[in-house]
Amino acid sequence: MRIHIRPQIVLLTFAVLIVAAAGCMVPSASTPPPAGPTAAMGAHKTGDAVFLSLYDTAQSDIAAALERMNRHFPVGAATRNAPYLASELRSSALDLKATADAYHTSMIKITPFQEREKEYARNEYLKYLSSIRKIAGNTADAAGAEMDLQFGLAQNYAEAARNALKDAESTGGAGHRDLLRATGISLDDYIQKMREKRA
Repeated sequence: MRIHIRPQIVLLTFAVLIVAAAGCMVPSASTPPPAGPTAAMGAHKTGDAVFLSLYDTAQSDIAAALERMNRHFPVGAATRNAPYLASELRSSALDLKATADAYHTSMIKITPFQEREKEYARNEYLKYLSSIRKIAGNTADAAGAEMDLQFGLAQNYAEAARNALKDAESTGGAGHRDLLRATGISLDDYIQKMREKRA
């Protein structure tokens, strides 16, 4: 004797099982929401602690973005045995600028500080981030001018980036000393190449 199951019955049974399973997964009204970044920050967290946490992340992210930019200068490209492209230098410089901008915006809002030394350190680091923004912005503009075959303008922007680099070295750049030195070498080489292209 054969048993014939109608497709409608199978579908109805399947639908009932899905609805039942979904009902089990719905959280009750009394279930507290999961803790997120806002909960972790808490009102009790001081500006000192927020700054120290943000500073560590900023140092790491700025270092990574600086290194990426250095890899795309003519010197960095030659070291990697890769072709130099002004568009890649511009893109990596804009990435560094965006990173520095984001941390500058976040840090300037930190308050209140309990320790004057921490607030002073934050203010000094804001100066450093401003210098990094200038280096990156001028480098991006230099690469953009180079792409337009305006080598004199590219040289001027690169020289402005080189001047901003001196400020970065004097305002909290100790943690990035080697990267800043490499940036200086890259900028000096770039400036010379733009001079040669002008001639």
